[in-house]
Formats: sequence, C-alpha cells, structure tokens
Amino acid sequence: MQNRLWKACARITVAITASVVAATAGGTLTTVSPASAASSSRTPVIDVTHSGFDVILSSPGGARLAPAEGSVTAFHGFSSFQKITIESQGFDLKGRIHGRIRTYNYESLWTVYKLPKSSGWKVWALSFKKDSSQSVLKETFRDEKLIDAELDVNFTVSAAALKGVSTLRIGFETLRLQLDGTTKDFTVINKESGGAKDQDGKEIPIDFEQL
Repeated sequence: MQNRLWKACARITVAITASVVAATAGGTLTTVSPASAASSSRTPVIDVTHSGFDVILSSPGGARLAPAEGSVTAFHGFSSFQKITIESQGFDLKGRIHGRIRTYNYESLWTVYKLPKSSGWKVWALSFKKDSSQSVLKETFRDEKLIDAELDVNFTVSAAALKGVSTLRIGFETLRLQLDGTTKDFTVINKESGGAKDQDGKEIPIDFEQL
C-alpha cells in the first residue's frame, strides 16, 4: 500500500522544478520545492498547453457573430500549466506552481476598462461586450509586446472533489485577441481566472493562494 501511494505521489510534479512529495498524517498529498530550487536565481519556464478557444461575443441564440471589419475579436480558452495523474483516492491534494510564462500582459487589457488586476476574465469579457468603439483597446492591443510573467501560487483540491478523477489539469484562462490579421494571447494568471479540469473536461473546485 505504501509503495502504491508513493508511486501516486511521485507523479505529482507540480512545482515545475524537481519536487519532494510526501503524504501527511492528515490525509493530504503535498508537493514541496527543494531548497536548491527555491534559492535558484533563474525562474523555471512553465510548459503551457492551450485548449480550444471559444468566441466571447455571441448572439442571444448562441450563434457566433461575424466581427465587424477592423474590430477586435476576443476568444477565451483554458490553458493547462500542470497535468497530474491521480492514482489514490481519499487525500486532499496540495501543491505549488512556480515559474514563468511567455505571454502578453493581461493587466494592460484590464487597464483599458479600469478593472482591478485581481478581477477574473469574465469581468473583463462583460466590459468588452459593452465597448462599442474599442478605440483604447485597439491602441493597447497594437502596443503590447510579449513579456515573461512570473507566477508563484499554492493550490488545494479537496479529497471529495477528486472522487472519480484520474487526471487533473490545473491552469488559467487565456484571452486570445485578433485584430487585422494579428493574434495575441493574454494568459490571465490571477486567482479568479484559475481552475482545474478532470479527464472529461469537467471543472473541479480548486483553491488558489497567491504567494
């Protein structure tokens, strides 16, 4: 039993760098970054995988609206930062995602509509739908350059939420904007835009704590 549990734990490489995994007496699977990784001056790169994107603007019936010529079209999709294989049930899952990603800065999009950077992507989408001119948004889009965004966050998934889950993908929403043939992806790395999905794409409750 102990060997099987350790095998399950060893697969949970959440901290991007090498991790030490342990099962605590309280029934929790945890991942801990080693001291050597924590003290490294170079932040590890997170391998991000984007899933399919859905258009944000739609008609009341759900059909896609053809974007007006010269306007910004926005999509959203879930981006996986970590894929975890769950081989044992009955344990809370705790871990850490630490690293950097190459993305366009979502905070610039939030500034367009004067939103706090902690606001979730759905709040931005509501403002986007009301923006008939898009003048500031277009200017911001054209000026944006790729950046290295750093993330350091702890997460917890309860044992109850993991019931029946064999694979768990943890990540954040990405906004994909298109204008005049140019596409830019803005991954929203804040607590309200994070989430987890199981092997069937079903959303699994997860709690994030920004470090």
